[in-house]
Amino acid sequence: MKCIACGSEKIKFYFKKNGFDMMRCEECSLLFVGNIPDDLSKYYSEGYFTGDAELEGYMDYDFEKEMARKSYLKYLKQIKKYISGSDIFEIGCATGFFMKLAKESGMSVSGIDISEYAVGKAREKGLDVTCRSIDDLSDDECKNNFDAVVMLDVVEHVKKPQEVFNKASKMLKEKGLVVFLTPDSGSLWARLWRSKWHAFVPPQHLHYFSEKNIKSLLEKNKFRALCVKHYGKSFTLPYIFRLLYSWTGFGVWRILANFSSRNFLKNISVPINLFDTMFVIAKKYE
Repeated sequence: MKCIACGSEKIKFYFKKNGFDMMRCEECSLLFVGNIPDDLSKYYSEGYFTGDAELEGYMDYDFEKEMARKSYLKYLKQIKKYISGSDIFEIGCATGFFMKLAKESGMSVSGIDISEYAVGKAREKGLDVTCRSIDDLSDDECKNNFDAVVMLDVVEHVKKPQEVFNKASKMLKEKGLVVFLTPDSGSLWARLWRSKWHAFVPPQHLHYFSEKNIKSLLEKNKFRALCVKHYGKSFTLPYIFRLLYSWTGFGVWRILANFSSRNFLKNISVPINLFDTMFVIAKKYE
């Protein structure tokens, strides 16, 4: 077993969660699941987007994203600051919330997701989305077609991030951008909580990068980071309660998540920034 970021074979068992082995690279501190399931699609069924606590997803995906609209507009603003064209491809687009914002701003957008439920919702919005993984994309679809490949809250979910970045590079035009949002395992918050960090939710989250080791992986795939920021988001009360249930296992949080999702409490959102999520824009180079 080798580290995908630095190539080291000094991999040690870190801890176990939800029946999954969390591993740690002793050289660069990359954290990852050692026993990844063969089929991940079952973890992204309708319940992942609509409140099934066992799937550790969202109470109401589109509603919660709408409450965080300002953050997504901020991401879009940063992309427009660096992008040289207007063609965007989103990997893991879910129900198309970000794609719709990008389209409304004048961008040309298309995307993929492995969830049939999410893809159906995206298509209802009139978006060009197909239900596929990035491995399913043909060579012709990966020939320098896009100005940016976007992956928001996706990199941590994929089995082989190194292959995703490699394919993203092939999909991009010269000097194209890869843009992603992912938990930062090197943040102070993550280091303080160690194995109790709330972002540890296998098998949904499989890889946990720090700013240092993600830059190493980017360099391996001929990307250079242009922008690394730690933005916060606004989270609804049901989502916060659901997250607390996932984090602590205390049933009271699950009860509160379900209760608050059915009344006016779902309209209350709280801005939170623990500086443990990194937004990265990197440019392709030859």
